[in-house]
Amino acid sequence: MENAKVLLTNCGIDLDVTSDQLWDWFDTELPFPDIDLGDVIIDPLLVVHELVEIDEVLKMGLEISKDVITKNPHKVDDAHLEAAKVELMVAKTIGAYEHVGDRVQDIEKWCEEKSLSVGRRAEYRSLLADAKTFLSGRDRRPARNSSRA
Repeated sequence: MENAKVLLTNCGIDLDVTSDQLWDWFDTELPFPDIDLGDVIIDPLLVVHELVEIDEVLKMGLEISKDVITKNPHKVDDAHLEAAKVELMVAKTIGAYEHVGDRVQDIEKWCEEKSLSVGRRAEYRSLLADAKTFLSGRDRRPARNSSRA
């Protein structure tokens, strides 16, 4: 969690989310299958996503409870979109091409999620386009010159 907070701080984002809140977040009821905490904590960028999502939910005045997601799906999706945007921004900042490439499939699924409004799916498509543009830049980066003049 500390690595994720350092990444956020380096990008000018300061969050007060605690490890207890992260733990509680993964103890909430979900209307769909999702990633486990054990899979998240090994990837600082996924932790970034979860911390931002929790922070956004708390800013909305919601409490982390068993049913916060099922009772507030639209607000939680607002938080999820913001978390995805920040995750992508941080990943781009540190040049995490592999992470962004891995997340493209997830973003594509969000673009097709029928429970979301047409407008929200369009926002996810914009995020997807941003991710793909970033990945296409990987092929255009100049090769590092390993010899010194």
